[in-house]
Amino acid sequence: MRKIIFFVALAVSALPAFAATQSYAEAKALADRDEASVSKAQSAALLASQGEAINRIVPACAGAMGPAGMPPFVVVVELDAAGKVVATWREGNSDFAVCFEKQLGALSLFAPPHAPFYTSFEMSMAPGD
Repeated sequence: MRKIIFFVALAVSALPAFAATQSYAEAKALADRDEASVSKAQSAALLASQGEAINRIVPACAGAMGPAGMPPFVVVVELDAAGKVVATWREGNSDFAVCFEKQLGALSLFAPPHAPFYTSFEMSMAPGD
């Protein structure tokens, strides 16, 4: 019995390490799969929660935007059953992208139909947009 408890504790403690070892490409593929699998109503809820997150984060990170605007970037997030962001992956290294990822990591989005659930924020904005 003691061996089983130890094994379960070891397996549970390894879960965050697994998330950290996933590549951006693997996380993005999971996000594309999960986003395509939701119903229209769930998709609308997801998009609404992403819009709220963007509206909250962009002003907080505006100081990190350079004179050339915001270079394109993507942040993939893993959500738990309650919609809390539990892991992030980023493609793009601008100061704005780094700020966006950091701010996003502290938020909750919509409660997904299953956990873990992956979704992505694909951002691009030129000056004057």
